[in-house]
Amino acid sequence: MRTLYLHIGFHKTGSSSLQLAMKEQEQALNRAGFEFLSLGKKGNSSSCVDVVEEREQLHFQVNSRFDKLLATRRSDRTIVSAEHLCYLYQRDDIERVQRVCAKYFDKVVVIVYLRRQDLQAISFKKQGARGAASKRSSSSKLLGHDEGAFPSLSKDIEIYYDYFAKLKVWASVFGADALKVGLFSREALHGGDIVSDFLTLLEGDVELSARQVNEGVARKEFLLTHKLLALGVAESELIKLKPMMQEDDTQLIPSRSDARQFFMHFKDSNQQLNDTFLSNDSGLAFDTDFSGYPEEGNDWISVRELSEWIPEILSAGIQRPEGLRDALLADKLQQMIGRGLSGEALTRELEYLAKCLSATAYIARGQQPWYRALKKKKTSGR
Repeated sequence: MRTLYLHIGFHKTGSSSLQLAMKEQEQALNRAGFEFLSLGKKGNSSSCVDVVEEREQLHFQVNSRFDKLLATRRSDRTIVSAEHLCYLYQRDDIERVQRVCAKYFDKVVVIVYLRRQDLQAISFKKQGARGAASKRSSSSKLLGHDEGAFPSLSKDIEIYYDYFAKLKVWASVFGADALKVGLFSREALHGGDIVSDFLTLLEGDVELSARQVNEGVARKEFLLTHKLLALGVAESELIKLKPMMQEDDTQLIPSRSDARQFFMHFKDSNQQLNDTFLSNDSGLAFDTDFSGYPEEGNDWISVRELSEWIPEILSAGIQRPEGLRDALLADKLQQMIGRGLSGEALTRELEYLAKCLSATAYIARGQQPWYRALKKKKTSGR
């Protein structure tokens, strides 16, 4: 029976590690009777899904690359991994995927890994800070560049993180038995990694070495990249600023209350997910332990940090650095007004604000005209 193992994500559930492991070890897969097809050099086939923004909403559609890729299959057991397929949620789009698969295969096994929404969102938004242009990566298009570890809630965010509604459609199109749903956590994965776990879903004896790919960024790059993209800084300028951002290796982490609030926003969906696809004692498909988060997060830029970072920004070689400094400070002032700071907190912020401005403060002194200096020089030469 011609069988396709179709891995559809989600994003930030080890997909890059899995794809690279299979790409680098294709011969091992071939010896076990499997063929790995991909569109990208690193094993990713997500380019078969178009991600387009129209009227401030994202639209997703499978393009002709998917059909052309499956048409090249030579084995009766084929693997394709494209995490952008997890974007699809409308029945017509998923049925289109099913029809293409049916042209070349008798059986399709749809494999998907899920990660608790708060953990996934933090990791996905970190990936969006790797670039230097807005609306280019799918992370940038979906999550945006608002300050904070989590994206602002929108219709697109609601759709993307409603795991149950999406998987319900995939199961109805391909059949409930065809859908294999796994939990992405070290404790739940067979062998503790995505590669080992994925191999258990293949109907055959395959051995591959695990692969680790880290696509995240540290705190300073996360905060400044998202802030500068939100302010509209040009890609060419942001590229010049990237080196000074990457000197820091502090990890960004939100507060416990923010993480819990983001996760609980999808409570109803997760309850249904728990009843149908993932079972957890919490009743919410995932564990509800948020003790790994601190009481106070560090996913925001303080004026004190701006006072430290602005001298670096001014010396990075960008055009009109003082204008960027003023834009950052004006943005921070607006936040201070919105928060209604007073007392010691306000005094402390104002002290650092003064420090930011003093870094480039300059007062022109009175100078003699050039001809007077020249006359004085001639007189002294006599």
